[in-house]
Amino acid sequence: MRQSALVLALSVALAGLSACGGSSSVATTATTTQPQVVTTTPQTRTIVMVWDGLRPDAVNATDTPNLYALRQQGVNFADHHSTYPTFTMMNGSSFATGSFPKTSGFYGNTFWTPPQANATTPIPVGKSAAGGNQDYVAPVFTEDYAVLSTLNDYYGGQLLLVKTLFKTAQDAGLKTATIGKSGAAYIQDLGRGGVFIDENTVLPQSLASELQTANFALPLNAPFAYPSGAVTLAASNGNPTARAGALTFALPNGLQVRDATDTTQGAPEDAANKYMMKLYTDFVLPKKLPDLSLIWFRTPDNTEHAYGPGSSNYRKALASQDARLGELQAALKAAGMDSTTNIIIVSDHAHSNVSGPTSLYPLRAINASTSVTSGITNATLGNRDPVNGFSVSGDVRTADLLTFAGFKAFDGSGCSTSGMYGIKADGTNVQNVGIDGTGALCGTANTKYQAISAALPTPLASFKVPAILPANGIVIAANGGSDYLYLPDHDVTTVSSVVRFLQSREEYGAIFVDSRYGAIPGTLPMSMINLENAVRSGKGQPDIIVSFTWDAQQLVNGLPGIEFESTGGNRGMHGSFSPIDVHNTLIASGPAFRSGVTISNPTGNVDVAPTIAYVLGQSMPQADGRVLNEALLKPATTNAPVVKSATLNPTAPSTGLSFKLPTDPTGATVDTALSNGSYTINLVVKDLTVDGKTYRYFDYAQAVRN
Repeated sequence: MRQSALVLALSVALAGLSACGGSSSVATTATTTQPQVVTTTPQTRTIVMVWDGLRPDAVNATDTPNLYALRQQGVNFADHHSTYPTFTMMNGSSFATGSFPKTSGFYGNTFWTPPQANATTPIPVGKSAAGGNQDYVAPVFTEDYAVLSTLNDYYGGQLLLVKTLFKTAQDAGLKTATIGKSGAAYIQDLGRGGVFIDENTVLPQSLASELQTANFALPLNAPFAYPSGAVTLAASNGNPTARAGALTFALPNGLQVRDATDTTQGAPEDAANKYMMKLYTDFVLPKKLPDLSLIWFRTPDNTEHAYGPGSSNYRKALASQDARLGELQAALKAAGMDSTTNIIIVSDHAHSNVSGPTSLYPLRAINASTSVTSGITNATLGNRDPVNGFSVSGDVRTADLLTFAGFKAFDGSGCSTSGMYGIKADGTNVQNVGIDGTGALCGTANTKYQAISAALPTPLASFKVPAILPANGIVIAANGGSDYLYLPDHDVTTVSSVVRFLQSREEYGAIFVDSRYGAIPGTLPMSMINLENAVRSGKGQPDIIVSFTWDAQQLVNGLPGIEFESTGGNRGMHGSFSPIDVHNTLIASGPAFRSGVTISNPTGNVDVAPTIAYVLGQSMPQADGRVLNEALLKPATTNAPVVKSATLNPTAPSTGLSFKLPTDPTGATVDTALSNGSYTINLVVKDLTVDGKTYRYFDYAQAVRN
């Protein structure tokens, strides 16, 4: 993860990600031509099923037989791309609009809506899906329909700045349905123009009544979506979308680590997914007859976060999701709809294991028993095991590191008890935190674990975002494989200092900065990766976006790809600019698509919505993506695209740097192998040109330290 001979090996990893199933067929067509709008109901229906976090190399005849067969009979897109940053809600907005943030103006998963000067302009006010008060002073997590609804109201109905696929279909008189993961499903239909069921509620209210009349349970939080008393749950309702927590064990210092060796749990949300699929197949599909549906389950992503890609539970989660696909296919066949339904399988992103470089943090054996008590296993951490070992590293808290360096940083969170900050080669912990005399992990004895700023009045709450920030204050929206940094003073000197700090710490990879600050050595402008939106500047758009460092070759659990993450204690993460996270899955089958082919042209999540719109006889002229004509039986054009690859770099590197080792959060330990160093970025892209228009796809962005 420090500069090494990775670039040559990256081509091997990318080739492996692309070598998936189907007969080989080089793509020959693509278009920007918009079809004539048709407003009659199509003879076919389209169902998009999102497999959250699905890596292309996870599709095989053993773990995912239904999906494997679908890929063989339909179209496999072998060079597909997630929108960077590779977060769920970021890509949810790309599915919804066919656009990047430069057009949609959306920056999920977690982003900050800054209070205006002196907090005189109100910040958003609203409830969460669970009915509690939602904090908007701090960065807010958007996987929550109520949060999205509040933000949409706050932005005057313009949380998404362009028309969505679902609105396009509804305006043409087509019926729609969205089912599944909270937030991700809801953003597809912010205007509530169709049927909606997620892990928290059911909309409209009339649908809730219909489901109860048909003896279906409702999500436990459903009543919070309506006026008080409008909907009540039956005594037997239960909590049909409940999810189990990950199984963990304790390190010697008392911190909890998720037990990657567990073989018992599978997908913690398995029952919830079964319930929501049954609502769709037994009620929504036959009763509402939607022309366009999106079904988004949090599998395998949730299990990848908990146990890591490649783990036993990961493979069980794949089987669980594949069973849901089988249930959908069986329902379509039983209803005589199978031959007239397009099924599109897509993932929002892929997934990596969480780890720092194994030269600094050797993989460790986990010696686990089969005994489980109160969700805690009796596992213990063993010695180094470079072949079959597990990571016990990778967590990075940007607010903590910035505070050590003298900046005024806030991320909205309290004390962290993650056990993934790292165990060094000599067996010592990076963060020497333990249970103090009161029995608390975050007691007064461990204030330096929270921040070095012992002079602050309340050290344990020092990262809470104040209503009015101090001068040159920095707010961090911690997102996983990348972080958003907000500097509301917009002071160029502070921005340059923060950038140089990020460049000096080896945990951080490629850095992108708002163009308003000019060309800062070693960085690229956010505009270059489609992340600048004039409407959102100062109103949700970050000033700096930084990917954490990744390694596309390192194996954990038998799969390549590791990365640092924002503190969270996860075994798996995404969001970085790694080729592992970026290259995700797209498979399509049905009457609109060709059979048994592999498309080698680059494609992206932004292409899904305009392609579906075309299949439905509609168009999305504001979309950044293209219609994937090379996959269609009746393409709009047969003009051949031209694809060219390139590597883009900053205009000048950053020089004279001392690089700080991740094993020392204070910044005192310098990497002596890289003295008087320089920092730059390799941004690897593919440009596809057709009909006079060029579409850019981003393969990866890598920090280069010399």
